Amino acid sequence: MGFPRSLQIDKEKLAAAQATPNHVSIDEMPDYLGQAFVSIEDHRFHRHIGIDFISLGRALWIDLVKGGKIQGGSTITMQLARNLFLTNNKTFSRKIKEIWIAFYLEWKFSKPEILEMYLNNIYFGHGIYGIETAASFYFGKTTRMDNPNKEIVSLAEAAMLAALPKAPERYSPVKDFSKAKRRQEIVLKRMLQLGVITKAEQEAAVKEKIHILGKYSSLYPNKQNRLSIHAS
Repeated sequence: MGFPRSLQIDKEKLAAAQATPNHVSIDEMPDYLGQAFVSIEDHRFHRHIGIDFISLGRALWIDLVKGGKIQGGSTITMQLARNLFLTNNKTFSRKIKEIWIAFYLEWKFSKPEILEMYLNNIYFGHGIYGIETAASFYFGKTTRMDNPNKEIVSLAEAAMLAALPKAPERYSPVKDFSKAKRRQEIVLKRMLQLGVITKAEQEAAVKEKIHILGKYSSLYPNKQNRLSIHAS
């Protein structure tokens, strides 16, 4: 694949993204976990080539009308590209780089591989990166189905984790449980609309009582072990 010389991929970063601490393969996770993220972040993920031209065009139009900086419209692949190789500066040049790298990732990796890297590398707030560490921190649970030592995250908890990438600190259930809960219900509603869960599953997940732990694992020995929880 032809690739601009100025955008050569850091192969060491790419290799590290596939072997993160507490890395969990997509095959080890329950289906509803990945489905929650795809539903709320990029529902055309399995149909596009790294760029969702409909969402990107709508975001660019809104930006032009409002006169703001380039933002929004990023697919899961574009978010992965930004998180691994770019900054969060909202500029046109960064968006172009993000698109090029997303094309490269889609060319090199399968959709399951991209989703796996995404889930294992994205930021979940409170200094936490990666889905397994986030599940342990927020709920004291695991995302690994064959883990005999921990309970696996439920659909309700998976939806709450999927609520975080949009604004990890804002939607943290540790900081504001009611706000996190509202966002979780949006995720569940979207999953229902897309047909990945049933009405009964959605209603049960909405009603499920979630216990927030807010406790750092041994991967973060220098951090305060437990945060103050604002949840009911």
